[in-house]
Amino acid sequence: TLLQVRLDARRGLALLERGERSLWAPSSVPEDGIGAGFWEASRGALGHWLTIEGGRVRNYQIITPSTWNASPRDRWGRPGPYEEAALNTPILEEVRDPAEFHGLDLMRAVRSFDPCMPCAVHMDTGGRVVSRDVVSCACGEE
Repeated sequence: TLLQVRLDARRGLALLERGERSLWAPSSVPEDGIGAGFWEASRGALGHWLTIEGGRVRNYQIITPSTWNASPRDRWGRPGPYEEAALNTPILEEVRDPAEFHGLDLMRAVRSFDPCMPCAVHMDTGGRVVSRDVVSCACGEE
């Protein structure tokens, strides 16, 4: 919440005023082990998993909120959030007069979950994959 952000910012400023400028603390890496970490972000849950063997990272995986949100149908056949939001939304718009072009609502639906996701939209239309690279992004990058 905004209140928590303000409290965290005040705590950080108080640490700086006391001269505490450390960003991390030394730690040891175990010889072998497994670990997982989760964080709830505004777009959803972020998860990290890793295994360590011989003091080295053997496997590391990260699942971002976009991955959860853009997931395909689950094992019961229910669509993921992006797919459900896009159901029955036209992906192509055919017009003869450019003034009649309204824009694709599909990208608006996906962008409502994650503003970066529709920069490259790929859809399986039941036999062929449609890929559309967007030349203008919500973040202003081109």
